[in-house]
Amino acid sequence: MRMLLTALFATAAAVSAWAGPVEDGVARGMKALEARDVVSAMAAFTEVLEADPRNVTAAYERGRLLLVIGEPGNAVADFTTAILGDPGFGRAYVGRAQAKLVLKDAESAIADFDQAIMAAPKDFEVHVARAAFRVRIGNLPGAREDLANAKAVADEATAAKIAQMLERLGAP
Repeated sequence: MRMLLTALFATAAAVSAWAGPVEDGVARGMKALEARDVVSAMAAFTEVLEADPRNVTAAYERGRLLLVIGEPGNAVADFTTAILGDPGFGRAYVGRAQAKLVLKDAESAIADFDQAIMAAPKDFEVHVARAAFRVRIGNLPGAREDLANAKAVADEATAAKIAQMLERLGAP
């Protein structure tokens, strides 16, 4: 029994020591993002993913950075990692859809936009993202529907801004 407790405490200490640097790396990456320091953010998130390849936050944030710097293929991989770690993370599906659009894979992007809505129906940003896509492809009725859904789940101030977007799109 004593050996079992010793092993249990040793394992708990090792896990605690391992989690600390990962959490610190995510925090450093987020702080670098706030400061608009892309290089430091990328380094921090990469460091986290080397220590914990399934870290959802680091994978999502690095995916966003990869998309911005013109690496859509690598972004798809990171967004997929985030989705596998949290299948309800609608914004990760949106990021992957946007990366797939850059890669000219519209059919798969549409599926990801749809999955984003199913995964996070109460996240107004996923509705707005799909609405923007639908505007670009000329599907104004679909865009209006997405914006109406976004308005329904957004806070009051955001809903007012979404209402303005709806007005600009005109009545059906």
